[in-house]
Amino acid sequence: MPTFTSYELNSLPAMPGMTGLYRGALGGIYYFDSTGSLAPSNITVPGHGRCSGIANGAFGKQNCSIPMTVDGETYRTFLAVNGLIPGPNLIVYYNQTVSVNVVNALHSDSISIHWHGMHQKNTPWMDGVAGISHCPIIPGASFTYIFKADPSGTFWYHSHSGAQRTEGIFGALIVKEIGNTPKLNLKAEEHILSLLDWQLEPSDVLFTRLRSKIGFFPPSIPYGAVPTGGPYWVKFGADNTLVGTIPYWSGIINGLGRHPSVPYNSSRLSVFNVAYRDDTVANPAYYRFRLIGAQSLYAYRFSISGHSLLLMATDGYLIQPVQVDYIIIHGGERFDFALKPKNVSEAGSSRDYLILAETLEVDTSAAGPPYPSFNHIAEAILHYGDNTNQPSSTSYSQISASYSLDCGKNGLRPCIAINCLFESYHPSYNTSCMTLTSLQLLYPTPANELPGTPTSTIFLNFGFEGVGSAVNGRNFVPPTFPLQSQPGKSLADEYICSSGVVDCSKTSCFCTNIVNITNNSTVEMVFSSVGRGYNFAHPIHLHGHSFHVASINYGTYSSSTGFVTGTNTNVTCNSDYYCTDPTWNSKYLPSNPTVTSTTIRKDTIIVPAGGYVRVRFIANNPGYWFLHCHLEPHQVEGMSVLIDELQNQQNPPPTELNQVCGNFYWNVASFENKLAFNPYASKKDGELTSTADMLLMLVVSSIVIMVL
Repeated sequence: MPTFTSYELNSLPAMPGMTGLYRGALGGIYYFDSTGSLAPSNITVPGHGRCSGIANGAFGKQNCSIPMTVDGETYRTFLAVNGLIPGPNLIVYYNQTVSVNVVNALHSDSISIHWHGMHQKNTPWMDGVAGISHCPIIPGASFTYIFKADPSGTFWYHSHSGAQRTEGIFGALIVKEIGNTPKLNLKAEEHILSLLDWQLEPSDVLFTRLRSKIGFFPPSIPYGAVPTGGPYWVKFGADNTLVGTIPYWSGIINGLGRHPSVPYNSSRLSVFNVAYRDDTVANPAYYRFRLIGAQSLYAYRFSISGHSLLLMATDGYLIQPVQVDYIIIHGGERFDFALKPKNVSEAGSSRDYLILAETLEVDTSAAGPPYPSFNHIAEAILHYGDNTNQPSSTSYSQISASYSLDCGKNGLRPCIAINCLFESYHPSYNTSCMTLTSLQLLYPTPANELPGTPTSTIFLNFGFEGVGSAVNGRNFVPPTFPLQSQPGKSLADEYICSSGVVDCSKTSCFCTNIVNITNNSTVEMVFSSVGRGYNFAHPIHLHGHSFHVASINYGTYSSSTGFVTGTNTNVTCNSDYYCTDPTWNSKYLPSNPTVTSTTIRKDTIIVPAGGYVRVRFIANNPGYWFLHCHLEPHQVEGMSVLIDELQNQQNPPPTELNQVCGNFYWNVASFENKLAFNPYASKKDGELTSTADMLLMLVVSSIVIMVL
């Protein structure tokens, strides 16, 4: 569906749980007038339905959808979940049985939904990776996902088909804790924030240009004209590594933001309400904020003007709280923080504070360090009050101008940033980096989940060998059928190019790269960004597991500039060109890190440019698990690998799923029967023992407007 457009709701026959579909619906276009109000466009065709000329924003009264203004500038089509971007928040409790019916109302594209961070223990065919977990959901078909909500914490769902995720098919999945709950005094009200770098054009168009090395051209070129200017030159971070191969357009928080060309009063920003702190009560409560990185390409440095952030969880796991000023979050990651609200005296006349997410791009061609930023941002507002007195768009500019932190400038203390993409900022930035490995879990890992001494080490280098984005020099090609839901079939030998099978050091390898794990024991993986094209940090996500972060190791840096000058010597590529067979460098062997019961756990980790990360987990979840860079252009281009874990112990799929690639429906009773297969199932303290089913309907919809 296009932005800035309102449509008649319920334009197709009603289905359970639906609030409206838009295929073929009549609609009208809107714009921001000089007062900052949404007004009907004068180009709307007369007689185009009751949604084409609504004044004063009375859309609901006319049974019309509210126009999605997104960044206030860009008129383009996008993909929506239940008519929204992001899709609706799904909130369940730990160990509940979740049933979600996904209806594909697109005209021509197949879809799938991945439940990012859910372990899918013994239900690998519910993981939602198109062509691996199950067949893609074809247009007009529906698919019923049923799975256990495990683990607890902040997660999200998104399309895992092509480049649809950053077109709008994503939303929050919150699994409330049972038993092991936060020890902070938290208010019942909490906030969910999703970050997205929004683009001028659809992701598949941008990917095609990136893949063909055509380059990108400024939006001033007339629509449809042949570009005659030079290509876009990539931007760099404070360590002089690549942070953006596609030009930044705008950023949105919970689906709203402001393009730099748009005046503040002609935009809509997301507003998050809090109440003043009441110091007359003992131990005043904090607000919990759940931050989700849904970005396609850019990492964000997140902060809130006038406030520090008490970090309390990452990727679902509660940690010993630590105070920070910035949270650096990349695509796929999640961080929870507690916010201590101000009291009336501390706030003074200020009721509104800017929530700011800024990319890590800096102008390295300018004098520095420190190097100036490009001010590529996403914005929202923290508001002391309720919905009755939220700030109007006419006050946004003043709120933005008042942004400040109690650190980093004018002789103040250094700002503290968690999860930097590099080892440290140059001293001139007056910002200190806190590494994830310095964090400690709030609740120790149970003994049966704690990795021991690794029985094998798997090296995976994420770089640009082969043709563009690759893992160990291999560009991943999805299998020709879903391996998980059709286990009776086997891939032809020419489709497989695993290490030791095919030599990709002298030729390009486009294939299904499969890594086999055959023993139920501790596995160590070494994710690296070394060799050719090492100057890029990658957020790496592993499906089916949360891993323990044993160590994060960096490249070498210049003390005068803070720039990366070389790769870490612990890992060698065994090749002068392609890094197809990385391993430990016998001349520079690293020490063996210790994983304890409080070692941090994640499912998505940033691999620093020129460095590597060591993670460990117990191979106790049989299935085909996707492992990939969560930068969407990199993943689509082939920076992925498939983990085949304990193949002879994998739970066979439901019979109906194995037989069809169209509609798939099953019920909770059938699910429970399949779940009983799990040889590792065991009840944990605090689990819900009942199957508290939750039936939800996700409708992915798009519409084409015909201009006559």
